Amino acid sequence: MKFKTLAYITIIASAIVVSSCDKTPKPRGNNDNKPTKELKVRKYDFDNPPEFRKDGELQFINASDSVIFSIDMELATTEEEHARGLMYRKQMDENKGMLFLFQDEDWRSFWMRNTLIPLDIIYVNAKREVVSICKNAKTLDETSLPSEAPAMYVIEINAGLCDKYGIDKGTKVNF
Repeated sequence: MKFKTLAYITIIASAIVVSSCDKTPKPRGNNDNKPTKELKVRKYDFDNPPEFRKDGELQFINASDSVIFSIDMELATTEEEHARGLMYRKQMDENKGMLFLFQDEDWRSFWMRNTLIPLDIIYVNAKREVVSICKNAKTLDETSLPSEAPAMYVIEINAGLCDKYGIDKGTKVNF
């Protein structure tokens, strides 16, 4: 009798454990089963580059607090977006760029792996002041391009625009 009771308890416990191990995602929220943007994973390459996504606007501001240049910016906030940056894109309009957001101010270093567009890479501190610029970064180059001071933000724009608009150390950034 004790054996049968123990066997029944074991079977019931096993059934409970198995049913609780169901890893099928349960719908949440409005139950429309549409994936969010965060769930979309795409493999990008030179034949399938990412499209520019306008996430906001950014202004470069001179010492007299005048806007000297504005861009539409695409944000890079995740590790994947930080790693990909502007890779695989064949061109970028003059009024566009990418803003990399980091959680802390630290020494940063970028490279141009799989990047076809020559860039000015602008390192910006937590006060939103330009602390260093790597001008005319060579395409497809894996050489490390470090900041000259700790930075919390990095901006990539087309090469030559820093010289064209007078963006230099001390220029302020508003976004």
